[in-house]
Amino acid sequence: MMRIFVAFLLLLPVLAPRPSAAQTQLQPSVTVTGAVVHLGDLFTNTGLHASDAVAPAPALGLRVTYSAQWLAAIAREHYLNWSPASDFDQTTVERDSRVISEDLVTQRLLQAMPASVQAADASITLDNGGQRILVPAEASDALDVEGLNLDVRTGRFSALVSAPPGNTDAPRLRLTGRLVILVSVAVSNRAIAANEIVGRDDVEQLKMPRERLAADAITDPDQLIGKSARHSLRAEQPLRLSDVQAPIVVHKGDLVSVELRTSTMELSTQGKALEDGALGTTVRVVNTQSNRTIDTIVAGTNLVRAATLDRLATR
Repeated sequence: MMRIFVAFLLLLPVLAPRPSAAQTQLQPSVTVTGAVVHLGDLFTNTGLHASDAVAPAPALGLRVTYSAQWLAAIAREHYLNWSPASDFDQTTVERDSRVISEDLVTQRLLQAMPASVQAADASITLDNGGQRILVPAEASDALDVEGLNLDVRTGRFSALVSAPPGNTDAPRLRLTGRLVILVSVAVSNRAIAANEIVGRDDVEQLKMPRERLAADAITDPDQLIGKSARHSLRAEQPLRLSDVQAPIVVHKGDLVSVELRTSTMELSTQGKALEDGALGTTVRVVNTQSNRTIDTIVAGTNLVRAATLDRLATR
């Protein structure tokens, strides 16, 4: 009897029930990467069948909800020990995605512009900015730009963009906007009164849209420094070459010294300026002794020169 009892004890480990495999459970909410939903995305503990494809992934930005009946059919097809507890069992699936920023979009559009635009200091303003360009989370930031149409006169453009590049199924988004080319101009940093001389400390450079500038806009500070304002100048406003002139050193009505120099003689007399004149410009002067009007060249402050004796001809 004792031998039978010992033999029974030895058999107990064999007869005892083995631990059951882990329970398969439904995933109620899933984010997938790639274009396919796999069995392992929907259920846990699917073993060797985890990578089995069961459905296409939803479109970017969309979600798909699978019903209890559909999930039960998938479980049976792949021999999973799972069945819905009720008709309310379901799984919501979305595809992992991200948004390409507007800054990256404008940067890519600039790269697609003609070489002359790329060499300039340019920026882009989109009419329909703020639109979301969704790409799969695993995709790069690259974009396809097609059908770029640019009006170089107005800066208006249109283009079709899509992402990822080379994906014929990717939606094409039509973008329109304006290309702005910036130009560095020299401006006064304070209000300048008429006839005031512009000093070096009065000048700064700003970048402004090229379309706002005249053809003779002042871009070089040397075109402004040391010049006299023809009229009052506002601060930080684009200026034209005609807004300034060489400083007036002879003023209308002033008494001036009139010189005449040749290789054989040098004469000097007094005259009265009939008009304002800057250095190197021509002004008319009345000889106060002969009352004759002559044309002279401004040589300095209240100093003019007559080129030849013929300039002494009566007007």
